[in-house]
Amino acid sequence: MTWTWRGRDDGSDPAAQRWHQVIKPWDAIAHARGRRHPMVVIGYPTDAGVRANFGRGGAVEGPLALRAACANLPAPTTHALFDAGDVSGGGDDVETWQRALSAAVAAVRAGGGIPVILGGGHDQAFGHWLGTVHAASEGSIVGCINFDSHIDMRPLLGGRAHSGTPYSQVQQWCAAHHRPFKYLLLGMQQTHNTPALIQSASAGGGQLVDADAFHPGQEASLLQLIDRFIATVDHVCLSVDLDVFSAAVAPGVSAPSPMGIIPDATFRTIIRRIASSGKIAGIEIAECAPCLDVGGRTARLGAAVIDTIVRSLPLVP
Repeated sequence: MTWTWRGRDDGSDPAAQRWHQVIKPWDAIAHARGRRHPMVVIGYPTDAGVRANFGRGGAVEGPLALRAACANLPAPTTHALFDAGDVSGGGDDVETWQRALSAAVAAVRAGGGIPVILGGGHDQAFGHWLGTVHAASEGSIVGCINFDSHIDMRPLLGGRAHSGTPYSQVQQWCAAHHRPFKYLLLGMQQTHNTPALIQSASAGGGQLVDADAFHPGQEASLLQLIDRFIATVDHVCLSVDLDVFSAAVAPGVSAPSPMGIIPDATFRTIIRRIASSGKIAGIEIAECAPCLDVGGRTARLGAAVIDTIVRSLPLVP
């Protein structure tokens, strides 16, 4: 483990403990020492894909800031916490980073854990999904639910991946292996996506939900859409790119969204519904850039999103 967990200490009462008091190193041995329902942190400390996509650098430090923000979260009573450290890649070679993450995710899944990936550029989403597929039983359908202002199904640049291509890579892998492509995007901003990209992503099988759907009056319809999507898959890779939120609450991201969604009751209801489905195979927070943040508010928002998800996960035997 590369990070020393530390934080506030309110005593040894299990009901008073925080993440930093209970988290342990991960050894990837299935059900080792009788542990149950493990959540396993994996860092993805690179912004090579962001820089290749002409975004603002800084997400390389995201895992550090997100760990610090998570350290004082109340310890979950339903899941054990572990840290598998950071994956290592090959400098600016995004595909090498994705392969390293895929291997780490597959090992966590084989060990009975749910990975919690702290990024890092959103190119991590392909490594997250691919590792989940490799660890899943034959024929399982692994879908992607992505909270994001960007579609992230752009073409590869010169055949190389970047932070805007992870779901294009998922789509291409599915086509090559004759598997269904299941992708639901929540929070898309018209401002950040060209009409051509919206059309090609929809034609390619992506389900795109505009940020305007995050309105109390449309909550019931959105929940129904999410339920229908989840019913078509066996496992869900849940991704939250922090640029889905308004720049007022998430300034420290690679591509801020002036008109992004806000983390209000509607958002919390939606993400709790997804988390409570029993199909979450992995969770990721993407594109936290501490050097661009204001008072650590973006990292703390990422930690709060993780806490909301973890509290909503059911206990699946």
